Amino acid sequence: MVSNTAKRISRDQPRTTDPGAQARQQLGPAVKTVTWSNFERGLVAVCSIVTLCLTISLLSTKNTINTRQHQLQDLQTKIYQAKNDNASHRQAIAEMTSQSQLRSAAKRYGLVDHNSNVRNVNK
Repeated sequence: MVSNTAKRISRDQPRTTDPGAQARQQLGPAVKTVTWSNFERGLVAVCSIVTLCLTISLLSTKNTINTRQHQLQDLQTKIYQAKNDNASHRQAIAEMTSQSQLRSAAKRYGLVDHNSNVRNVNK
């Protein structure tokens, strides 16, 4: 035997055209909102102020770090340039104090260089 499991709907209740009204009827008791206590309001205010202060200090610290980083890079560039200048000056000094340079300077001014009288001392 075949059984019909479909449910028969009774048409006794009148249909409403507003679905929101039907949903409100099904909710039951009205929803009541709870007001915030003074402690909760104060806590939210304090947390907001602390968050604002931390955000400002974070941005300030980041800005200071970026400024210091630029200063460090500028200083490192100056140090690198000074080292290069020192190296080029050392090379120029080494060229000027070479034996051939000293002999040419002696000839230019009419001086005589006696190698037998010269002693080199290195430490």
